[in-house]
Amino acid sequence: MGGMWETQNKVRPDAYINFETNSLNTMGLDSNGALVIPVMFDWGEVGKFIKLSSNTKFRALFGKSLDAILPVREAFKATSNIFLYNLNGLGEKAKATAESFTVTAKHGGTDGNKIHVTATVGLDGSTTVKTYFDAIQVDSQKVSTFGELKSNDYVVFSGSLPTGDATLTLVGGTTVAATNESISEFASALDTLNFKVVAYGTDDNTTKALLSLKSKEFREQVGKRVTFVTNNYNVADHESTVSIKNGVTLDGGEVLTAKDAVYWFAAAFAASTVGSLTYATYPGAIEAEAMTNDEIIQALKDGHIVYSFNNDEVVVEQDINTFRSFTPKKNQDFRKGKIDRGMSIIENNARHIFRKYFIGKVNNDSNGRDLFKKQLMKTVLDPYVRLGVIDPYLPEDIVIEPGDEKDAVFAVLGVKFIDAMEKLYMRVECK
Repeated sequence: MGGMWETQNKVRPDAYINFETNSLNTMGLDSNGALVIPVMFDWGEVGKFIKLSSNTKFRALFGKSLDAILPVREAFKATSNIFLYNLNGLGEKAKATAESFTVTAKHGGTDGNKIHVTATVGLDGSTTVKTYFDAIQVDSQKVSTFGELKSNDYVVFSGSLPTGDATLTLVGGTTVAATNESISEFASALDTLNFKVVAYGTDDNTTKALLSLKSKEFREQVGKRVTFVTNNYNVADHESTVSIKNGVTLDGGEVLTAKDAVYWFAAAFAASTVGSLTYATYPGAIEAEAMTNDEIIQALKDGHIVYSFNNDEVVVEQDINTFRSFTPKKNQDFRKGKIDRGMSIIENNARHIFRKYFIGKVNNDSNGRDLFKKQLMKTVLDPYVRLGVIDPYLPEDIVIEPGDEKDAVFAVLGVKFIDAMEKLYMRVECK
């Protein structure tokens, strides 16, 4: 559904939208959306999107504190609208038994082997059962009967209470490592999710190629303007892929490589609306991985995001994507992040009003097309003129005509997208 068109031969009723430029220029209602991060954890549910929030119990769900999950920790600096997806397979659950009292890890994975449970019989005949994960107490229950004992976020109890004190150390938990097939399953699962950006820092170019192609397919065949953010992958040469070139050092001395520095920018991109991320400050960063002036210039020409140090802050040198094969129909504008997100705004809102108010509801005659034009102007274009997404336009710049078939509408929106100021050329005349 949706997507782009080359000839007016679509079968499904929907809005098919292309962006083009009339000439090759000299280089010179979308809001924030969800960020998706694939991970490889030794604890938690696998093969499922898990929505995060500020109240998420990270240790219970993923076996780690938030501080220990670098991708999420860095992404949280820009957005909390995040989904995690564990790429690992379904491993064996750790288990331990004392007498007829059996404790089984809630999830598969080797982190289940970090669990131990103690049962202590009191003088009053009650039993106190405590659960520990990685030496941290995570649950304590005082019960008189096994029926009163409740499973918790880490273990499931079965059998009956031990007759005496017992310590059960769980063993046998295994992790099934992610494979190329896991990545393919993740890419396919994205079809079911409403999101804006997927971020994955990796050295595996096969994975980068798959997710880059998936993002391109989303835009061109499905009509979902999603973006893939990764590291050192300008070979994508497409506006749907963003490549991070270098890393940063955080306050406290932690060094993040380009793979690690993917996640904050991806989150900032997902949270952005109509503004530019050029010179956006990387929160908590005190130093950028060193690059010479010539190296930075070349990296920008090559379609990479570069972090640089400016006025005691680490900033995004330029908000761009990997697209650089310019043509008369797709010029240099398409490489700029602000403009690309502006295009998403126009596309998403045009499709929304067409689906909600026009498909199957309005006749494809002059009155119906005029009504659609007025709605495009009022709902899609005018608000974003005011917000600085596009320049003011004339009504005659918006053309709505009959398509090649009786149920088709052909629309041309002659709009000019606005970029942010990035370069100052100034002459000072002394008189």
